[in-house]
Amino acid sequence: MPYLEEGEFYSEFGNFDVRITLPKNYVVAATGELQNEEEKQWLFTRNNFSWQPVKQKIKTKGGITKTIVQKFPPSSPETKTLRYLQHDVHDFAWFADKRFIVNHDLLQLESGKTIDVFAYYTPEQKKIWKNSVQFCERALKFYSSKISDYPYSIASAVQGPEGPGGGMEYPTITLISPESSEKELDITITHELGHNWFYGALATNERDHPWMDEGINRFYEHQYLAEHYKEIPSDEKAVYETFAKEKLDQPIETTSEKFNVVNYGLVAYFKTSEWMRWLEAQLGPGAFNNAMRHYYGQWQFKHPQPEDFKRSLEESSGKNLDSTFSYLYKKGILPSEERHGTKVDFLLRPKYISEFLDNNYQNFITIGPSIGANSYDKFMAGIFVTNVKVPFNKFKFFAAPMYAFGSKKFTGIGKVDYSFYPNKTFRNIDLFLNGSTFSYNDLTTINNERITFSFYKIVPGIRFIFNEKDPRSTVHKYIQWKTYFFSEKTYDNIRYDTIFSPPDTVINEIVSTRTDKRILNQLSATIENNRALYPFSANITLEQQSGFVRSAFTGNYFFNYPKGGGVNVRFFAGKFFYTGSKTVTKQFETDRYHLNLTGANGYEDYTYSDYFIGRNRFDGLASQQIMMRDGGFKIKTDLLAEKIGKTDDWLIATNFTSSIPTGINPLSLLPIDIPLRVFVDIGTYAGAWKQNSGLDHFLFDAGLQLSLLKNTVNIYVPLIYSKAYKDYVQSYVEQKGRFWKTISFSIDISNFNLRKIDKSLTF
Repeated sequence: MPYLEEGEFYSEFGNFDVRITLPKNYVVAATGELQNEEEKQWLFTRNNFSWQPVKQKIKTKGGITKTIVQKFPPSSPETKTLRYLQHDVHDFAWFADKRFIVNHDLLQLESGKTIDVFAYYTPEQKKIWKNSVQFCERALKFYSSKISDYPYSIASAVQGPEGPGGGMEYPTITLISPESSEKELDITITHELGHNWFYGALATNERDHPWMDEGINRFYEHQYLAEHYKEIPSDEKAVYETFAKEKLDQPIETTSEKFNVVNYGLVAYFKTSEWMRWLEAQLGPGAFNNAMRHYYGQWQFKHPQPEDFKRSLEESSGKNLDSTFSYLYKKGILPSEERHGTKVDFLLRPKYISEFLDNNYQNFITIGPSIGANSYDKFMAGIFVTNVKVPFNKFKFFAAPMYAFGSKKFTGIGKVDYSFYPNKTFRNIDLFLNGSTFSYNDLTTINNERITFSFYKIVPGIRFIFNEKDPRSTVHKYIQWKTYFFSEKTYDNIRYDTIFSPPDTVINEIVSTRTDKRILNQLSATIENNRALYPFSANITLEQQSGFVRSAFTGNYFFNYPKGGGVNVRFFAGKFFYTGSKTVTKQFETDRYHLNLTGANGYEDYTYSDYFIGRNRFDGLASQQIMMRDGGFKIKTDLLAEKIGKTDDWLIATNFTSSIPTGINPLSLLPIDIPLRVFVDIGTYAGAWKQNSGLDHFLFDAGLQLSLLKNTVNIYVPLIYSKAYKDYVQSYVEQKGRFWKTISFSIDISNFNLRKIDKSLTF
């Protein structure tokens, strides 16, 4: 079978006699032994070949000077025909480039067998590839000493084109993507050449049993790393165990087409290498090495199956391996990977990161500094304490108490979470309790006394995450219940005391405060499909508080463009219900919960879920912040007593956000990728349909959007908008700096998750 998206080749052995005809100045690297002696001698002369792209200035018909870059040497008008022979292989590969440097050496193994070793690479990669032949020789000697002599008489490593990192193995030759360092090149060459024993000579079926090649080869690659670099990568272990704890892994003995993209790497490669390490520990290094040599010698060029591998090891070791091999068919971590004990560590310690990723503790508690800032508390500093690590524990906590130097109060956030893994209808169930306290407003009296108002929030909840029957599914579904308990210190009234003390009169402004308490219940259901083409998500949220019910549907659908990028379409529909009669008092009391065409401001973030620089600021930069909710418009009308597009009835809106092609995106000239997009918002609401409203039935705004940090920070520049918004801007936004004051921005920390970084992650 050919090389497919996941899983690789499976073919029958044969003898190849191949002739290739091409321009004479091409360098060819191919499977097998070159039969043209003259060509061999020419290859040896390429050891110090050099080539630089040629730049040439030409004038177009319009008289404009244009620079043409010749990236490759011109092809020779003469041709040549090369012949390659190779026995006992199941594929043939060849690569050609007019720029290749060719390095060669003759390697002699301990047995006396000699191997022609070649490396082919372009001049621009010379700094990294200059020792590539030595890397090949070291890898060939390593595998030969561990398993058996290299099965062929020639081995070649070829630099491939730019693309995804890594390499691809073929009989006697491997293609290597450009690497960033000599070490990375060495590791990749070692892994790819190692395939000649497993993919090449043993030729196991990688479609049905990918672990028999990739996983066993990864085990030997890790041994090579330990021997020559004194290290074994630890990041894969942490990620794998996290997936296993979350019940997202798959058994080692899984066919290639049934592995999802993450587990193909974590299980077929990494977990198998750990299983092999466990097997080695059970047999002992000496017996294990003898058993692997016996297996290779017995099944070379014969396509062994898993049962053949097991039988061969048992024959050599004399041990029953039923229990060990049973773990090939099980999910979860291996017995050798169980963790014990507790460690407390400090984030700022130099070796913290490496030890955090490579630890064997059941509990790993991290202590570190925490900082924050907003307009009311000003700068905040404290510490955080958490047991969050990879892999996750069932019980998790995070606490970050801080002292606010502006409000002179203690602030902070905290969370505890406990996860159950029934792995039936629900993959896992999370019970959690969140809490936070910060200042959300302030007031300065005539006596220059600054008073800050704080909120306290406690939120218990439960989340049910549905199990997907197909591990390759990109769907993520959950339902969630939260109950918010709020305590808000707020302004009550002001009185003035006048003190007559001739010749002066002193007036004291005394502000009295009160504490308001409220409870909000929230039920939501979410479905996400993070597929590569046309991903989508949908959410229904019902919220209830004394006097009303608020319902909202939000859907997102992404349409991919053929050449990258695309347009995201967001649809929102909401309805606000009063429980009982609608009164003016109720309207006033529920104002912050009403539906908005414009993204909500800090006051309207009634659950205190988003971070706001100045939650209740009405001027300056802080006043231009919104949160992406409801209608999602970017133009603000906060200075009106009745905001345009605000309603306690119904509201519908659609938001379009499109990427801009690189060719017309001015930011594409920068050395870093900064996505510039176009947005268009269209919506309507109940108030626009009332008689004598003076509004168009449908309102709109459009402009440019700058998205940073995986869409966590977004800056919106409205350029055109409905007449109602235009009238507002001209009437309420002062002319000086008007353009800058219509710009809005959002900081979406609350919705950040790892799927923004890697869509294949489902936790």
